[in-house]
Amino acid sequence: MDKKTYHIIQLLFKYYRETLSVSEKVELEAWLAEDKRNRELLKSYEHFSRFVQDMHFYGETDMEKGYDRVFWKIEIQQKKKVNRMRWITWGSVAASLMIVVTFAILWRQGSSEREQYLMKTLASPDRSGVQLQLSDGKTISLAKVLEVKEIDGRNVATNDTAGIVYQNMQEDILREEEIIYNTVITPRGTEYLLTLSDGSRVWLNSDSRLKFPVKFSKGMRRVELVGEGYFEVAKDTSSPFIVNSGKLEIKVTGTSFNIAAYPDEKIVQTTLVSGSVDVSCPECADTESVSLVPNEIAIFVPGIQKIEKKRVDIAPYVAWHEGFLTFHDESLGSIAKKLERWYDLTFEFDQPETEELIFYGSIKRHENISQVLDMLRCTNLIGFTIIDSKTVRVTRL
Repeated sequence: MDKKTYHIIQLLFKYYRETLSVSEKVELEAWLAEDKRNRELLKSYEHFSRFVQDMHFYGETDMEKGYDRVFWKIEIQQKKKVNRMRWITWGSVAASLMIVVTFAILWRQGSSEREQYLMKTLASPDRSGVQLQLSDGKTISLAKVLEVKEIDGRNVATNDTAGIVYQNMQEDILREEEIIYNTVITPRGTEYLLTLSDGSRVWLNSDSRLKFPVKFSKGMRRVELVGEGYFEVAKDTSSPFIVNSGKLEIKVTGTSFNIAAYPDEKIVQTTLVSGSVDVSCPECADTESVSLVPNEIAIFVPGIQKIEKKRVDIAPYVAWHEGFLTFHDESLGSIAKKLERWYDLTFEFDQPETEELIFYGSIKRHENISQVLDMLRCTNLIGFTIIDSKTVRVTRL
């Protein structure tokens, strides 16, 4: 991407945010006068978020191709004679900040000294700290064992770099009172994959725990989740799979879905990727259960004990399982909680209003925290101060 294109993109962002200087306004007006396509670009967007969404791609993106794609879309609209909605100035959505690929370019070109300082100052999380709690309460590190034996001496699981796999023991049908439970615990900064004895797979996000039987009893498969997990449930119509998470019960026979149920969050979210699930609150007398189809989310608010569902773009809700940190119309306060769990940090805010700023964006999940902070800083509306190796203060500029 040439310097002129890059400069025009910066001018457009400032235009949408109404922060252009007098000289920059003159530059933008000159650019608009150069080419009809330039004027069409400005007219074609209802508001800033549409511009951002067209410029936004996952991973490593060719910014020049992204910019060309915007113009291509305009030309297609002209051919189809699509009526465009009237332009609404950025001032009407001034509370929103957008992270886009442009910021990825910016932080790459930013100060290497600053990045090195952040990398040295902020401690990296220990990503090898996943624990397994056995039925007798003993806790072992999954980074240090290849086989898992229970109190009766049986080898119940094997463990390697791909995760822990529980054996499908066919010899006996267990009674409820004979069921032996294990618990996988992922501290902050870690994630883990486990395969249950029925073949179901569970990806545990950071700061989460899953309690499960080493072997399921006949007719029922039940696990307990605290935190966040992505499930791919092995199909077995004779034995429903039930996830208990807080007050909620999620019942399936074979499907893929995500549950986010952190104790410090105000809501519990169940997002369905494939199949079907029933979401209920057995202890909530007046709360009706809901059934989900793919691309729907069930939202439970414990305070009012009500389950609501709506159709959504599921990508931001399951992106962590695919290796991305993705935010879609999400508050900075909510983003900070995710960063705290994944990078094992604490964010402090200068004022409550700063937490309400809204962002769009995506970055690879295993990027260094300094790169994430640089992307956020490039909005020019927030700054960061490193208090110590585990604490970052956020300030509204």
